[in-house]
Amino acid sequence: MKTNQKLIVLKSACPTDECIGTVRLTPTAERVVRRLRAKTSLPIRQIVSEIIIQSEPFIDIDEENDG
Repeated sequence: MKTNQKLIVLKSACPTDECIGTVRLTPTAERVVRRLRAKTSLPIRQIVSEIIIQSEPFIDIDEENDG
């Protein structure tokens, strides 16, 4: 496991009650997920879900609104 623990920063937006069942990845993110699938043989849904769940502690929320 890599030891470089930089936080992921997300800018805060207005909250919604939207529930997302399908997410469209950027081409770069899709290439990463496909490489991980080739290495692990896990379903893409499981890979992406685990990345999201396990990365939450490394996310910092920037609550300053720029707009």
